[in-house]
Amino acid sequence: MTWELSDLLRAIATTIVIGIHASHPWWFGVHGTNHLDPEIFIDTAVNQVGRFTVPIFVILSGFALAKSEEKRPFELSIFIQRRLWRIVPPYVLFTLLNTVGRSQFLAGNWLDRGQQIGQALASGMGDYHLYFLGIIFQCYVAYPFLRRLSFSPHKLVALLFITFALFSLRWLSATFGWLPSLTNLLPDGNHVIYWLPYFQLGIWLAKDRGWTNEIVSAWRSPRWGYLFVIATVIELSEFYGSAILKNSAEAVGHYTRPTVVFLTLTFLLWSISWRNWEIKSPAFAISPIFKPIFNPIPQLWRSLQAQIKAQKIKAQIQIFSKASFTTYLIHVWVLRTIAPLEIVGGILYLPLAIALSWLGGITVWRLLLKFQSST
Repeated sequence: MTWELSDLLRAIATTIVIGIHASHPWWFGVHGTNHLDPEIFIDTAVNQVGRFTVPIFVILSGFALAKSEEKRPFELSIFIQRRLWRIVPPYVLFTLLNTVGRSQFLAGNWLDRGQQIGQALASGMGDYHLYFLGIIFQCYVAYPFLRRLSFSPHKLVALLFITFALFSLRWLSATFGWLPSLTNLLPDGNHVIYWLPYFQLGIWLAKDRGWTNEIVSAWRSPRWGYLFVIATVIELSEFYGSAILKNSAEAVGHYTRPTVVFLTLTFLLWSISWRNWEIKSPAFAISPIFKPIFNPIPQLWRSLQAQIKAQKIKAQIQIFSKASFTTYLIHVWVLRTIAPLEIVGGILYLPLAIALSWLGGITVWRLLLKFQSST
């Protein structure tokens, strides 16, 4: 893992998260499980395959914190100050913006309004995307302790085993009703217990002394791509099966599923391997089924690498990376503003929503930079 790859993954993840939220009206199971057409299938694929993005965000957060210690030593007071300033103001601001506009808030007295604001701030549900800030804040609280855990392959295997076991128990209990006593013991998907393993994985990626790169380089990138394709098929199949079983998408289509863990890890390993297209020559023929997917990627990646080395694209990637947090915060407001455009249909609406959200996010980010430089 490198800073350059981290920037690229942050931009990719933000783009897909926007697509997840924009695809919701056409998500399979939202309006029943008896109908499937190309529009629903495409939007469901974006919605479900894109579920690796939020775990990737958490991994990148752990990686960035641990990697930054190479430039400056860890100091608890400075860490607390910077993390609080990054999370708390936007969390409070966007919670208030959404809460005070609700009809229930406007109809209540001052005591009711105060209780609604307090409940929204405490629950992390002031808006549907703010739960992530609560998760990251709890990870930040744990970071001074987690950073002390040294990396070793044995610890990594133990972490992955515990993670898959935890997610599998939660999924089996919630989906099939097995071990019903666990339902009361295991918290919902927003609890930090499900996100700390990703966070620790990101910390270790910054401290593994190249161990992950050595493991990944044993396979050429197309092989990791094949594995990611397999993970997407498994995840989509599990989602459709569970949605039909439950007759609901909302009951199954989120993050506390072992298939999402597998999807996240395979994408992460595949992304780390992207540079391997220039390291090794093809070792086996690519299946005709996947040639349209994998054949163009080596040429595109080589071209991208050359332009990055020439500083032609690196600056643009950094802009998208730096503006990603702002874009994430405001994209739900962009989606609400352009909701009338949903009439064009899910296939056209998704790229439109993504483009306008990025335009708004980068614009606001630039305005904030100008404001900070003028004060």
